[in-house]
Amino acid sequence: VGMDVVRPLVLGLGCCVVATFASLLVLAPLADSDIDDLPLYLLVSAPVLVGALVGAGLAARVHREPERRDSRRHLLAALSGPAVFAVLNSIGVAPELDAVWLVRLLNLVLPLAAAYTGVLLLDHRAASRAF
Repeated sequence: VGMDVVRPLVLGLGCCVVATFASLLVLAPLADSDIDDLPLYLLVSAPVLVGALVGAGLAARVHREPERRDSRRHLLAALSGPAVFAVLNSIGVAPELDAVWLVRLLNLVLPLAAAYTGVLLLDHRAASRAF
């Protein structure tokens, strides 16, 4: 992994982590409420998804030349931070949850989808030429 990939990875991962702390601030007041699991999950996930979207978009923007000219490498660099976050977030799901496999799958897929959307919105050049 080149040094040029480290900056986008750290920036993307950092945005995801900050968003996770924001979601924890949202979760704490709702912990005692009677809200159903799915709406609560979606509410708590919203800041995380925004963090992945913004993190990948900003990571794409800070990725430097000449690696930026290689569209696939550029896209992988932009998505690397949210991808690491998604894997760790998926692994960290409490095994005692009723639908643990579904929550793990959502924790893996949703941040990656948001991150790719962030690259599309904030750095169209990278996403349009990668595939």
